[in-house]
Amino acid sequence: MLPSDLPSGIDTLVRYGELLSGLDIGILSHSPDGIAEYANDAARNWLGFGGLSGLGLDNTWSLLGADGSHLALSELPAVQALCAGSPVTGRVVGRLVGGELHLLRMDAIPVPDVDGHLERVVTAFRDVSAGRRAPGTAEDGVAGDSSAA
Repeated sequence: MLPSDLPSGIDTLVRYGELLSGLDIGILSHSPDGIAEYANDAARNWLGFGGLSGLGLDNTWSLLGADGSHLALSELPAVQALCAGSPVTGRVVGRLVGGELHLLRMDAIPVPDVDGHLERVVTAFRDVSAGRRAPGTAEDGVAGDSSAA
């Protein structure tokens, strides 16, 4: 498949994928039906996935409330943004990494198509735990493995 054969939004993600993969911010893009379209390296590392498989919105990626409590699917920022059609910003959720609770600050932004219909939701997030970096990044001293799921 040629890049010109991709829908314009996906083509943009592919073209800017290298730039997004170099960021220390997790970036996820989901279609309106919750299927993961894109996840940069930081997003896959933080959420513990090597690829897009498992990153659909029918899975909360073992996310927890900021206090370590259960997080219902309806509380996932991307799901809230898809349902409400408006941004969800500054939401802090937790994720256990090696038995330690990491806090992720998430912003989920619905993106309309040219007709104003919801085309996708893009979630940006970063670890806001004191002094933490994405697991598997060079800052950890650990090489990221984007092939493992």
